[in-house]
Amino acid sequence: MAEALGQALLARLAALRDRPEPLAALLVDLRGIEHGGDPRFSLTLDHYLESWLGARRREVFRLPGPRLLILTPADGAPLLESGAGTLSRLLHGHGFGRLAFTLYDVATQADRLASDIVPAGQMERARVLAAAERVPTAALAQVLEVERVLHGADVESLVREQPLWSFADPGQPVAVLTELAVALDELEARLDLPLRRDAWLRHEVFARLDRGLMRHVARDRLHAHRPFALDLHTATVLDGSFSDLARAIPTEVRRNLTAELACWEAQLSPERFAAAAARLADLDFAVAVDHVPVSALTTLDLGAVEATYVKALPGNPVPETEALLRAGVERFGAGRLVLWRCDTPAMLELGRKAGVLLFQGHAADEAARTASAEGPSEVRRASPGEAVEMEGEDKPAGEDGGRSGLLGWLFGRGG
Repeated sequence: MAEALGQALLARLAALRDRPEPLAALLVDLRGIEHGGDPRFSLTLDHYLESWLGARRREVFRLPGPRLLILTPADGAPLLESGAGTLSRLLHGHGFGRLAFTLYDVATQADRLASDIVPAGQMERARVLAAAERVPTAALAQVLEVERVLHGADVESLVREQPLWSFADPGQPVAVLTELAVALDELEARLDLPLRRDAWLRHEVFARLDRGLMRHVARDRLHAHRPFALDLHTATVLDGSFSDLARAIPTEVRRNLTAELACWEAQLSPERFAAAAARLADLDFAVAVDHVPVSALTTLDLGAVEATYVKALPGNPVPETEALLRAGVERFGAGRLVLWRCDTPAMLELGRKAGVLLFQGHAADEAARTASAEGPSEVRRASPGEAVEMEGEDKPAGEDGGRSGLLGWLFGRGG
């Protein structure tokens, strides 16, 4: 499939070099952006940039790297430049890094555009392949196989569980909820798919993962009687078929589900984020926010959306990390701030020093196993009564201090 995407791009660039057209081209490089390699993130950025063009015709190519190429009629050049500049400032201001981009006038710079994207030797080969500008049957078969697996009964073996722990009592950590996620490495190995190398195929697969997880919950988790979380994309939630997909899950089960939306969606399109959160609430889901850099905890704007919890992504610890986490605890409350991807004992200790009580990651798993007298097979989970007692000890000090934290929210829902 990587070859098929390459053929389409090479053929288009070769045609433009031979016969330039009155087009504007925007080449965006996501390699300097934190999470730039995450297909959900890059897809959100793609949609944001495209939205600046309104109804204008456009061609979009997703390149390895990851990079993105957008072609549009020449009069759209100022819109592309404004959109990319705004996005670059937004990402930098929220601690995601700097977005690199270049704008081209294809009528006069087609050679430069082609040479910036394609090694010289490949362009001549493209002339031969120009007539084969289509997705091969084999690639479509791969996508259909993914759809079959995500529909099938064997999806259970692809789903991994990641507990979210409360260390309110450090001597006896409690699993508050469990996040469900499809293991991409396992999916890639089972189906022999080049997901890491093939941007088009990765996009097609990720467009199906949300729905696959929802069907999995509806079919395989009906009798678990414990809270779960799953990542969802606003595009999935706002799709016309989402309500039917959600209502296939009984109401009493949905009331134990939390949908995690990425924080960048709130920044790039507040209206879509708010609409997705409202639809989820109408369907009895709780809403949480993940992928929040610690540097953005004090500036994160969620509008009117009340998040059950906020997942802070520490990245590489710096001297300011503890102070940033402490500020996050002050804003959201210890019952709502989660230190996510807590993978080292040092990070766990740093979070606890900052006042964080909720953790997710390998180090938190190991600490919980060590603290549990029963052993890993009998890890304790919070009961409703226990949750109320724990929440009585922890009142959020942040902007909505009257609201109880994660445990109170989870076990107070759906009464």
